[in-house]
Amino acid sequence: MDENSYNFSKNQRVNVFIEGMNTCWKDILHLATLHSFSKGQVVDQSDDGVYLVKEGYISYSCYLHNGERRILYFVGPDSLFNEAGCMIRLKDHVSFEFLTDTQVYAFPPHPFMDVDFVRLYPELSINLSQYIIFKRIYLSHFVANLFNNKPITRVAEILFQLYESKSGVTISQLKIGNFLGLHLMTVSRALSQLRDENIIGKISKNKFEIFAPERLAEYAQL
Repeated sequence: MDENSYNFSKNQRVNVFIEGMNTCWKDILHLATLHSFSKGQVVDQSDDGVYLVKEGYISYSCYLHNGERRILYFVGPDSLFNEAGCMIRLKDHVSFEFLTDTQVYAFPPHPFMDVDFVRLYPELSINLSQYIIFKRIYLSHFVANLFNNKPITRVAEILFQLYESKSGVTISQLKIGNFLGLHLMTVSRALSQLRDENIIGKISKNKFEIFAPERLAEYAQL
């Protein structure tokens, strides 16, 4: 495993795309089954196993007390999801939306609580522990930075990261607001300003146009 895989950059950038962090789990694909999910499909967190993304992207969301879904981060190829639901038998308050047609490897839940499995594959247990800690640090940074920057800076940052990821994922204004905790009108004003300066084009759930990524990065303070 790359020893720098879990480091944040010097400016404490919070990268919302989690990819390539659990590649070592591909060593036990003989224990997994391959499943396919369609773009737009939503499933709740469950205790039926841990999943490794083969190809595609998902969003990880939690449910607030008022029932609103709040996107927290995105998971891409060679990274796990649903590990918390499997290990602590948590079924509520979390859901996953498949942002693209996605294939995942599903590992059954019992090995994760099996001492013999841990002894046989210690590197996987270490990787999983580091991954969980990374997500905890990510969420701490996410909350700490949630209100630190101007809305246009935060909107520019999520757009730039989507562009930089080369994932092909598109995101609607509503989901941008959901992710950043901003009112839809606030997101709309930020996008309008970026369009007026010809930095971006159309941004919707079906289309994503970035005309000047360097200038977008400047707005994002990256």
